[in-house]
Amino acid sequence: MLRTIRQTVLILGALSAFSVSAQSAVKPGLSGNVSINLGWFKNDSHLSTEQSSVLSSLDESGTDEEKNLPLPMWDLQLGVTPNTALYFKSALGGMASSFYMQAGLTQYLSDGSSLGIGVIPGFFDNEVWDDPFLTGTPRQETKRSIRGAVLDYNRIAGTNVSLELAAGKRKIDDERSGTSYSSATQDALVREGDLFYAALSQKLDLNRQFGIDWKIHYIDDSAEGSAIANNRYGVELTARQRIDRYIVMLGASAAWIDYDEAHPIFNQIRDDNQYGFSATLIYLAPFNWRNASAIARAGFDNLTSNIDFYEETQNLYSIGLAYSF
Repeated sequence: MLRTIRQTVLILGALSAFSVSAQSAVKPGLSGNVSINLGWFKNDSHLSTEQSSVLSSLDESGTDEEKNLPLPMWDLQLGVTPNTALYFKSALGGMASSFYMQAGLTQYLSDGSSLGIGVIPGFFDNEVWDDPFLTGTPRQETKRSIRGAVLDYNRIAGTNVSLELAAGKRKIDDERSGTSYSSATQDALVREGDLFYAALSQKLDLNRQFGIDWKIHYIDDSAEGSAIANNRYGVELTARQRIDRYIVMLGASAAWIDYDEAHPIFNQIRDDNQYGFSATLIYLAPFNWRNASAIARAGFDNLTSNIDFYEETQNLYSIGLAYSF
């Protein structure tokens, strides 16, 4: 479900882009930004644990399930020297393809760039089905975690281009995919494995009011199951316009996911395509709170697949409040 809201991270990026706090020098002490958002979700994915635990058939369509929940986001840094800071932040998407926490150290360089080295400790687990393909019997929930390391090279050589590299492992507490099928089928459906992520992005400020942000990314998902292993290629584009105290953002994303081998249950190689759209309105300094921002967002995400079981549509509406210090 959290795959839908990965673009929420771009909200904090937009606030920084239009703020004097976006700087290459380290502030002494604690600084950064935090936000709390209340979101309303709707999804019809068979893989979501918000769906019914009982599937009568793998051919049936998912039902629209709704949920409200808070979405906290933060990006904090603690200056330890004039050019060095410890950081602690939350993020969406990336190697984890969901909500995750990251902590590490950033070194600011003389050319205006910064180099960050951090870890993804996997403290925030996601709930998944232990066996998504079980029919006629209640599926049980289990935990999925992503752990790894991250290297960020922001504002490469003083430009607006940034690079992120990450590597890690996906762990499923109780992996039981395909338990009603043969042992060979179960082996082909194991979701645990190694992950590698690379992303190149740029913030283009065309003038003081208008800017465009783009990102391209690649994920090598080397799952132990041959039918789960895949390569993902994605692109994101966001336009942002400031009008007095308002920031309007329009975003679009697309991804192509290629799988290595045929799915043993559906007898064909899975081929997925994903696209999404979002609209965000940010109001700066509500009630004349100088460092605060009010946020409203709507997003739509759709994944199509040649295997109907994996198709899904998700919607998000959220409102929130962000604070920079």
